[in-house]
Amino acid sequence: MPSKQPLADWEMRTKLPNAMPALRTVVLSTLLLLAACAKTDAGASCQLQDATGANLTPVPGRQYLFLGSSVCQSFACIATDSNGAYCSQACTGIGSSCPAGLACQELVIDQQYLATVQTRVPAAQFQQLFGQMGGSFYCIRSQ
Repeated sequence: MPSKQPLADWEMRTKLPNAMPALRTVVLSTLLLLAACAKTDAGASCQLQDATGANLTPVPGRQYLFLGSSVCQSFACIATDSNGAYCSQACTGIGSSCPAGLACQELVIDQQYLATVQTRVPAAQFQQLFGQMGGSFYCIRSQ
């Protein structure tokens, strides 16, 4: 009398390949859903620091961009007007996508100041302070 084991193996071999495309679809759909729902810390509070690492209190009427904040995922801590300091991220221009409560706006960056700093500090320090700045558009809290 033949053993039932080979038949069970044969059934498993014939059913498993049919289940793989469905399993692959479920796994890919789950990964895409998780990526679409990724949380951002944009808008969360952060602390500005000066070049020496000391905490900086924003002065009303000035804009601050601190690149290097370990609190923020994008390393950008920003303060505009009286909104206090908060995590931000670069954006591509007016109307581009930003997290809820934020809008893409251009910061007023004093290019003359950057040029002056670049002549006064070693190249490595300038890169550390300003190297992550890819542009002047950032996600800003709505006024």
